[in-house]
Amino acid sequence: MLSYALSTATNLFHLPIDEEEDREIEGYQRKYLTWTSDQAAGTSQASSSKAPDLDTRSALSRAEDERNQTVNDILQNEDLYDVLGVDKSKALDKLALRRAYLVRSKACHPDKFPVNKAANATLAFQKIAIAYDTLSKPQLRRIYDCRSRYAKYDIFAAGRTGHAEETFQGVVIGIFNDFLDGDLEVIRTLLKAISDCNPSLTLGDDGINSVLAILHTIRERALTCRTCIFALHAELSRLLEVQQEMRQLSYFDIFGRSRLTIQLTRITLSLPFVLEKALEEQHSIYGSGPNDKTVTILPKHLNVLIRSIDFALAKIECVL
Repeated sequence: MLSYALSTATNLFHLPIDEEEDREIEGYQRKYLTWTSDQAAGTSQASSSKAPDLDTRSALSRAEDERNQTVNDILQNEDLYDVLGVDKSKALDKLALRRAYLVRSKACHPDKFPVNKAANATLAFQKIAIAYDTLSKPQLRRIYDCRSRYAKYDIFAAGRTGHAEETFQGVVIGIFNDFLDGDLEVIRTLLKAISDCNPSLTLGDDGINSVLAILHTIRERALTCRTCIFALHAELSRLLEVQQEMRQLSYFDIFGRSRLTIQLTRITLSLPFVLEKALEEQHSIYGSGPNDKTVTILPKHLNVLIRSIDFALAKIECVL
């Protein structure tokens, strides 16, 4: 299926991966959406000689207002479903709960708020952790549904305590683990098809294995690196959206499924660059530290290879 869609698309253009065309790839830059700390935002604005334009200030103001409104909504609600922002339904599965948790945690994580508003954000962050911990466990969810059906049951005042940061890390790592276990072979198949359609890429099985091995390195880093968890958080939200869209397509929609597989692969291949950017940002804020030498995630040859793959996938995606 992938080979058919890719061969059809690549017949419409020439993939510029040959040595004489390396300059085009070298100058190619992809925009990555990732978590940015408030400290880094302040540093960036202070170092810039130009003040942000009106549209930028307006967008930042709207985003801040939306975050504040989300925090207020969570603090004013005691129903777990409302706190997590999901409908009470038998069809509420693990994927839907994880997607809802990622959206809520992104909106109200205390690190995204100034000091004078961090206290309320912390309370909201703790509430969504309790809501997720309860609704994601079938037994606890049944108990909560049964009790709340007959009388108001305030689980937040019933002695339930949670470790919000541990829940946050656990959800992010859990999603990433499921992705590595479930979708990695699909990405391997796509990369193999890309290699077959464009021999000048010189990808081969060894190159594919090297690219995918980086993802396991990222997982190991995320287990002990808070900055990596934040960086993964935003990207995994995008992965879940693509996976959800994929599930809604007919199996026989070859080009639609191929297009989404390419999007999934491009997001995946961006992860090393996203983490490197986040680690560099952390270094610029806090200065030297024991992990300075680990900022670089990708060896130079893999950096060039992944950028070449992404360049090719971008052109194929436009055609599909």
